[in-house]
Amino acid sequence: MITVLLLIHGLAAVFLIGALTHQAIGVWKSKPAPSATFFQSLVNVRGMTYVNAIVILYVFTAIMGAIIYPLYVLDVKGSLTDAQMNSAIGAFEVKEHFAIVGLAMLPSYWYLWKKVPATEFLTSRRINTTLIAVLAWASFFVGHILNNIKGLI
Repeated sequence: MITVLLLIHGLAAVFLIGALTHQAIGVWKSKPAPSATFFQSLVNVRGMTYVNAIVILYVFTAIMGAIIYPLYVLDVKGSLTDAQMNSAIGAFEVKEHFAIVGLAMLPSYWYLWKKVPATEFLTSRRINTTLIAVLAWASFFVGHILNNIKGLI
């Protein structure tokens, strides 16, 4: 059962970082251009259409992580402690903080995308979106690496 929950958590994280990355790339473009290539169509995204999905995916991924966490503490963290892999344990502790900071930023993220006109607070929207994307990517990498380490132990 825990494997299924871990897979769902991982898939939700992949969808989340995909949507966040796409939106973060698009928010930094200066003006729309015709989409002649794949990369031009990548940045020609309507960022507002991603907001609700990103918020829901972030919260869902965090809830799934919270459900899996007790087993992690009992199983994986114990194995890492036995193997004296303190840096891996510390990386997971940092991952928890990254995830919580991103979760705390979601109300401002939602407000900047949904309630503020598109021409106002553009820098705030860019920084907020990029920071949440970086936090999500960092959390994803740490979780993926720790999952691989557990498989090696």
